[in-house]
Amino acid sequence: MLSLIAIIATFSIFCIHYALAFSRNLRAAKASGLHYEYVPVHCFGQWWLITHRIWLPLFFRLPSSWTCPWLDIVQPDWIYTDNYRPFARRGTDIFIAVSPFSNVVWVADPEAISQITSRRTDFPKPVHLYDALNIYGPNVVSTEGPTWRRHRKATSPPFTESNNHVVWAESIHQAQAALSHWADKTVLTVAEDTLRLSLHVISRAGFGVGLRWSDKTTPTNPLESEMDSSSIPEGHRLSFKAAIFTLLDHIIAVLVVPKWLLAHSPFKAHREAFESFVEWRSYMDELYQSRKRLHQAGNGGSNLDMMSALYRAAHGHTETVNANNEKMDRHTLEAPLIDENEVMGNAFVIFLAGHETAANSIHFSLLFLALNPASQRLLQKDLDHIFADRPVSEWTYEQDLPKLFNGICGAVLNEELRLVPPVISIPKCTAPGRPQPLMVNGRKVLVPGGTDIMLGAAAVHRSPKYWPAGKSSAVETDHASDLDEFNPERWVLGASGDTSSSIGHPSNTRVSEDTWLESSAREDTSAQLFRPLRGSYIPFSDGPRACLGRRFGQIEVLAVLAVFLKSHSVELAVDDFATDAEIDSMPRGGDERRKVWSKADDRARKLLRYGMGAIITLQMRKGNVPIRFVKRGEERFTLDRMSST
Repeated sequence: MLSLIAIIATFSIFCIHYALAFSRNLRAAKASGLHYEYVPVHCFGQWWLITHRIWLPLFFRLPSSWTCPWLDIVQPDWIYTDNYRPFARRGTDIFIAVSPFSNVVWVADPEAISQITSRRTDFPKPVHLYDALNIYGPNVVSTEGPTWRRHRKATSPPFTESNNHVVWAESIHQAQAALSHWADKTVLTVAEDTLRLSLHVISRAGFGVGLRWSDKTTPTNPLESEMDSSSIPEGHRLSFKAAIFTLLDHIIAVLVVPKWLLAHSPFKAHREAFESFVEWRSYMDELYQSRKRLHQAGNGGSNLDMMSALYRAAHGHTETVNANNEKMDRHTLEAPLIDENEVMGNAFVIFLAGHETAANSIHFSLLFLALNPASQRLLQKDLDHIFADRPVSEWTYEQDLPKLFNGICGAVLNEELRLVPPVISIPKCTAPGRPQPLMVNGRKVLVPGGTDIMLGAAAVHRSPKYWPAGKSSAVETDHASDLDEFNPERWVLGASGDTSSSIGHPSNTRVSEDTWLESSAREDTSAQLFRPLRGSYIPFSDGPRACLGRRFGQIEVLAVLAVFLKSHSVELAVDDFATDAEIDSMPRGGDERRKVWSKADDRARKLLRYGMGAIITLQMRKGNVPIRFVKRGEERFTLDRMSST
């Protein structure tokens, strides 16, 4: 009897608390001046994220009068799957979802986004959402306020113009190595291989650790272990390659499962995750100690090396360098910026974010180009204009990178990031008891204190209000549908359909390094391409907390795409639908080839729409799209637009 009373009392208390919390949040929403609507769950609550797959099928079976309009905004990743459409249905680009647990402001209004990102202290990052990234220690991603400023100062030295040359050279080198492995055969693991490529780049350009694709040479540094070698240095149980790749493969378990449980779990995957967690830390400790020895010997290490920069920050040292990275002055700070635990936290998060976002852009750029042969040929024509017959060994950062950034290659990257931003919704918040004013459409509104805010990158990137239509040979569609399509031409200023001339760099005219530097210091896109309204294009966020490594990533992706597409074309692999012999027997440009290609096209588009998921970054998680690199002139599918859609 007492147990029953206790249960009833507990349930009653819960219901009262639920009702009072909802009433409080509803009052705040009404006072805000924003459109608001009720949702029964907190879409970012841990309980909902874990159990939503159980409840959503049931909710979809309920009468629409019960679930309208909230059902479309409680599904995880709705901001990518539905993008701008929920905002269009509501007739507003900013609204509040009111639940008993929290209010969430969803934003696809560039004016509001620009204000929120520029007012860092008024709209801070909700750091509790990033606690899982502190597995090795606090870092530049998971901190805010004065603590974040310390981390930012500690991690910023390698992300300078002087290091961009290293990023360029290493990206070209790794792209050539990757292409030698991929050419003339079906690549089934595109996502994994691009992650590998990008990991090589961040490892060398960011940390001074060289990683290779083959085991043809014997490294002298154990940290420079061959990527295909099984050699394990003394004192380790995994090679450096195996440690980082296993850690990344099991990153979700490492982030959310207590380490003691991983270590003693009966599941092999958990034990492997824990072993990689320990081994990667051990390798980073060794790298840190090597930088310590260099510094003690009077050589502080390269300013281009992240671990050297982190060591100096942890020991109260800093250096002034000139444009050529030559040391001009060295002095001691009053106090270290970070401690050794924070060194490891930053090393981890830069490894993670520094390779995953660039890898995703390479992966999806290749898929979109394979799906759109006309855009691919447009890019190749521009690459021919930039490089002519020069071998890759003669490509230079100063001469060629600005032309890539200002041309079709830059437009391809911009368009890929528009469609598949690394982070589909960027979290901000207001502090409890500190409501913040915003100007929206000429009127003042008030974001309640203690409110979560989601800047809908995937939504504002597809809003017909802020984006031009693309130009293609496709059947005319409405503007909203057009914005779902990959079309780099929408970035070409004044495009008239004639792109035979160079884009962004007049014939025989060199785009100066100053133009690149001036643009790279302020903007995410070239001044010679379409410049979106401030706040309408936020693949790297914006304002003071914009991505620290955005220029690093842009250089890497542009260089890699240039290497791949200058000599080869990328096509959808059709092995599941026809053999090579069957394809060769089909007339070029005929219906038979069109039908085979359309099957691969349909599979790829469905995975790009329904097979995506965001954990840390947005990736394809429910399958893969195989591709094939073929030498230019040997393409098997040559129609401008072969898709039947």
